[in-house]
Amino acid sequence: MTLPDSDQLRRLLGWTPPGGVLSVSVAIDPADRGGGWRVALEDALKPAVESSQDAPHDARLAMRAVAESVLDRFPPNAPQDGRGHIGFVEVAGKDRREEWSSYPVPPRRTEVVHGHRPYLRPLIEMLDDGAAMGVVAVGGDQARLWEWELGRLSELVEMELEPTGDWRERKAPRPSQPSRVSGPGSSGRDQHDQRLEAHRERFLKQVAGRVVGEASDRGWVDLLVFGEVEHVSRFVDDLGPHSHRHVFKKNVVAEPSSRIAERIEELLPGLQREREMGLVETVKESAYSGKERASLGPQETLEALAEGRVAHLLFDAERDYSGHPIAEGLAYEGPPLDDGLPVTELLIERALETGARISAVEGDAASALDEHDGVAALLRY
Repeated sequence: MTLPDSDQLRRLLGWTPPGGVLSVSVAIDPADRGGGWRVALEDALKPAVESSQDAPHDARLAMRAVAESVLDRFPPNAPQDGRGHIGFVEVAGKDRREEWSSYPVPPRRTEVVHGHRPYLRPLIEMLDDGAAMGVVAVGGDQARLWEWELGRLSELVEMELEPTGDWRERKAPRPSQPSRVSGPGSSGRDQHDQRLEAHRERFLKQVAGRVVGEASDRGWVDLLVFGEVEHVSRFVDDLGPHSHRHVFKKNVVAEPSSRIAERIEELLPGLQREREMGLVETVKESAYSGKERASLGPQETLEALAEGRVAHLLFDAERDYSGHPIAEGLAYEGPPLDDGLPVTELLIERALETGARISAVEGDAASALDEHDGVAALLRY
């Protein structure tokens, strides 16, 4: 299942039925035999049902019916398709609209929110965490390229250096040790080794060009590079200024894709936190440089969003923004901000409307935004 694009997210912004929308995110742990994930869902639904007790009779019945339908969707002890489920259900009695999607990776938390429109933050977080990235393994005479997206790894191409110095996309078993050829003597071997090294240098340069092209076409946010020191160092130089690349000096070019996927899963949390910290540092450097290409804090960032100047919005993924006077002094037309949706939804809404990228940061990156109330942005101008 692919994540929604910006147009689909903006369509969800415009869905505002009379009774509001119950937004449900479910994180499933396949190893949890006791059904703790379903208990977490039940607990998350209770506040939504309880908050409707003071509503009119029909509204109370509608909320109870919706909560029951959500639980019915996840029967106890039944296998589930995917580790993550995100759904939006209209709070109405009959013929209600609902949209559900399952994903191979879980959302950051099980959560239920009732608001005037769908609560988009879990999808935004998943879009950021599951964004496509490139993975390349290089050896002296072989290279492989994959794309990782939303927990799935797909091999794009395998390239191989031939003894002639040409290279091709490999479609047949690799010849065994093509570099081991006999010569008339040490002088001949030296010349052969020099030619082979020149062929490898040119091969790695061509592979780097292919990777840069794929990264641009596919919009990769990160690039993972695996290879032995003597090969990967030269290869990385040929990549040019591609941002957010991570180098691991280990030869994995012969490993099956399943093992590469395991390596990525092990490395992913660290890679994401490293990327987030880099973004926060870039924002702060820009803000303090006096070039006015960054905003710090909710108020300044909302003003920049209202003017369409934000290129990349950052906010603390773990911060509770409820009750923050974020709209004070702003020209804001829309439903009250205390209607059940967190204030971050206003940031997200305006970012989507103006085509800004959005990242919810964690760990050290989130701590680095504490002095700015957990919000910052890179600006277009």
